[in-house]
Amino acid sequence: MVHLLELAVTFIERLENHLETIKNIPHLDENLKKMSMALAKMDMLVTETEELAENILKWREQQKEVSSSIPKILAEENYLHKHDVTMPSLPFTSKVHVQTVNVK
Repeated sequence: MVHLLELAVTFIERLENHLETIKNIPHLDENLKKMSMALAKMDMLVTETEELAENILKWREQQKEVSSSIPKILAEENYLHKHDVTMPSLPFTSKVHVQTVNVK
């Protein structure tokens, strides 16, 4: 009796799965379209992520270059300060200041 009950439960579960599959057949085309759109979106996101990763790597390299040049700049400033050498003001400094003032 227990064995027959187990068989009946298994049969009912399989029948429910098959009925669910049959119900979803009319929606198959719609579901395929949704899956295709989702795949296209994922492809776009993968491309954007790859571009972002490349930009991060480039930025990291630039930061390494900047970081490695800081001691040189500080050493030059220290040398100039010790020897009382003044650097002429750079022409773009005043333009940046003027632009900043105009923006405010």
